[in-house]
Amino acid sequence: MTTKIPAPAREWGGRLPVALVFPEEESQALSTLGWQGVYRELTADNGFIVERYFWDRRNNQALSPDSDRRLGIFPLICFSLNFEGDYLRLINMLRAEDLPVRSADRGDWPLIMAGGPIAFLNPFPVLPSLDFVFVGESEDRFAKIALIIRESWLSGQSGPEALKQVSPRPGILIQGQRHKVRKQISYDQANLLPSPVHSSFISSKAVFRDSFLVEINRGCPYGCRFCAAGFIYRPPRSAHLARVKKIIQAAAPRKVGLVGTALTDWPDLKQLLAWLHRKKIKFSLASMRADGLDRTFLEFLRNTGTRTITLAVEGISRTLRTAANKHFDEEKFFTAVENISDLRFNTLKLYFILGLPGENLSDLDELALFLEKLEKARQSGKGGKQKGVDLISISASMFVPKPWTPLQWAPMDSEQSFQEKTSVFKKMCSSYRGLTFKAEKASAARIQGLLSRGDQKVHDLLLLASEYGDSWRKALKTWTGKMEDYVDREFPAETCFAWDIIDIGVDKKYLFQEWKKYNLALMTSPCDHHPCSQCRRCGMDGFLQEQERVDRT
Repeated sequence: MTTKIPAPAREWGGRLPVALVFPEEESQALSTLGWQGVYRELTADNGFIVERYFWDRRNNQALSPDSDRRLGIFPLICFSLNFEGDYLRLINMLRAEDLPVRSADRGDWPLIMAGGPIAFLNPFPVLPSLDFVFVGESEDRFAKIALIIRESWLSGQSGPEALKQVSPRPGILIQGQRHKVRKQISYDQANLLPSPVHSSFISSKAVFRDSFLVEINRGCPYGCRFCAAGFIYRPPRSAHLARVKKIIQAAAPRKVGLVGTALTDWPDLKQLLAWLHRKKIKFSLASMRADGLDRTFLEFLRNTGTRTITLAVEGISRTLRTAANKHFDEEKFFTAVENISDLRFNTLKLYFILGLPGENLSDLDELALFLEKLEKARQSGKGGKQKGVDLISISASMFVPKPWTPLQWAPMDSEQSFQEKTSVFKKMCSSYRGLTFKAEKASAARIQGLLSRGDQKVHDLLLLASEYGDSWRKALKTWTGKMEDYVDREFPAETCFAWDIIDIGVDKKYLFQEWKKYNLALMTSPCDHHPCSQCRRCGMDGFLQEQERVDRT
């Protein structure tokens, strides 16, 4: 079926109307920086008129705070995909607008595209609904793509003609494409972020209420083998202090939220926080490592209003953390807990992952000892049992194998196994006062795993789930595919994954080498800020030498 979409009203005339869609609730959108950076770049050019759309939970459709215009009248509809759950919402939003959910069934305008982190990971389950995907970091790049589409639109060309103009450009992925697409990245020769992304909106509706968010670093040097951020954002890059100050001064906010994957690794962090304190600007930190929390720094945080510290432990045993390349120093962790307790922070949040490959009962036994040490550290402050952190909140998620990580070859836990482990974990936590435990739903995690490792055949499952009112259970019963083929088995080295056509700059052979090192519990040194050749992002010689060493082991 071919559907002709009506052109937008010409009072928009002379400009390209763009719908920028964040397929989650407005509170999440206002606390996410990537799409806000795109909004800022496009609205800086008077040749675009940009309206924001968010997912409306009640009606399961896209609604805009900017106008009452329907999404379907925009010639360019851009989805920002941040999580696998966004796939189904994208389908539902198109259906709510009576837009054909398959790009092959749309005849002319609009062009519907997607960008965001999922676009560099694995967009293939939703690709049949998209005209194209932008694979890369958007700074100064996606706006150039939008310019091409604008010229096509204003000159009266059709949507397919505009797509033909765009498709040869760097970072563009279209359905049926055979050549590799290189991920576009933003960095300068000193591995600095040329333009740190920051908030376009400050709102009380945001998850981080009334906060002006600024990106401090992108990527992570540690290379935890389960985490996509440590690989798809290589090389790790940091913001320049002077640029960050300039951005904050221009915004003049009351509160600043610092965003990054390893904030305490940024050498200018303490200097910036001291500057914010002198300016009487409140601040919050998104991510910290225990080895960056010395006593003096914690005292500063406590005295300047921080009440909650969040730390990621991840693996439940030393063996699993080593295999995962976590770079977790237990001594520094428990010292940090002692200081957090002694300084009377209100809450300590800890994150764990259950179901990592090779996990067994001995790991759970070690977890019990870890919790004993945690309680001892909590009570070892000067005030003893009468003082200390009020609440330790533990969250456990299920391991999900992510594309472009060394664990993309690994199987997932079964629902039963995960539930048994969470029951044991919860019982352990119940022995300690002021320690709470919660775990995610295994069924939801396994759906995420299916979408994470899915190919274009999974698109039919998305359509079924949409038809069944978002019921994955019903959709899986009638889908011709098998979930276990995607999540329950270990994939061989020679597997050709759907996402292999994307080139993120890290060699697949390097990732498999890291998978072998996981199984041997061998560590890999973190990326530093100097170019090397280990993973191929900066060259190949060092990578080949390391591969030979692992093969010998």
